[in-house]
Amino acid sequence: PREQGSEPMCAAAGALRCPYHSWTYSLAGRLLKAPHTEDGDLDPADFSLHPVGVEEWAGFVFVNLTPGAESSGEPFADGVARASANLANYDMGSLVTGLTLSYDVAANWKVLAENYNECYHCGPVHPELVRLVPAFGGGGTDLAWEDGIPHREGAWTFTMSGTTNRAPLPGLSEAEKVRHKGELVYPNLMLSCSADHVAAFVLRPVAVDRTRIECSLLFAPDAVAAADYEPSDAGDFWDLVNKQDWAICESV
Repeated sequence: PREQGSEPMCAAAGALRCPYHSWTYSLAGRLLKAPHTEDGDLDPADFSLHPVGVEEWAGFVFVNLTPGAESSGEPFADGVARASANLANYDMGSLVTGLTLSYDVAANWKVLAENYNECYHCGPVHPELVRLVPAFGGGGTDLAWEDGIPHREGAWTFTMSGTTNRAPLPGLSEAEKVRHKGELVYPNLMLSCSADHVAAFVLRPVAVDRTRIECSLLFAPDAVAAADYEPSDAGDFWDLVNKQDWAICESV
C-alpha cells in the first residue's frame, strides 16, 4: 500500500544502465550496448537479463527471482487463497500507510515466521496482549482465526485502551468490527487485522541470524487525512508487542 500523499519513486525510463560497467539493457532485458566490445564476437542474445516473476495481491508486490518461474500465476493464487478469502473485507489495497515501525532483529527469519504462526507463547510473553484478547492466554489452541478472535468486553481494536476515535474500516462484517484476524502469507508477509487498521509485517532476511522487519500500520485514507489523525494509540501498542516478540525470537 502506498504512502499517503507520496509521489512516485520512479520516473519513466527507456532503458536500464548498469552503473558498474555501463552495459545498457532494454526494459525487456535485451542487451543494447556493451562499451568496448564492438570489435569482439559478443552476441547480445547471450547476455539478456533473466525474467522475474511479479504478482500483485491486496496492494503488495511479490517477486520471484527463480529463473523459469516468471509465469507463476496459478501457484501464487493458491498461496494467497486462504488470506484472500479470510481478509477480503479489509480491502487492503485501498488502505494507506499511516505509520511505519522498523526493526533489525538478531534472529533467523524462519524463527520470526514460526513465532507469528502460533500463540502458545502469548501467555508468558505478551501480558498486555492477553489482557486485550483473553483467548490468547489459553495456550493458543482452538483459536477460530477464520471467524476472528474476540477482544475483552468493551474493547474492539489493537490499541493500548482497546478503543480508538477512528471508525471501523468500511465493508467489515459485524463480527470483524469487534474481532481480530491474522494471516501469514508465505514466505515473508505477516498480516494482523484490527477493525480500524491492519498491521503488515515484511520480513527481509539479511543473514542466517539477522532479519530486518518493516511493520506498516495501514489505515483508511480518510482516517489519515482527518485533522485529528493520531496513530500513536495503535503504534505504541504494536511497538510493545513487537519488541516482546523480537526479544524472545533472539533468545532462540
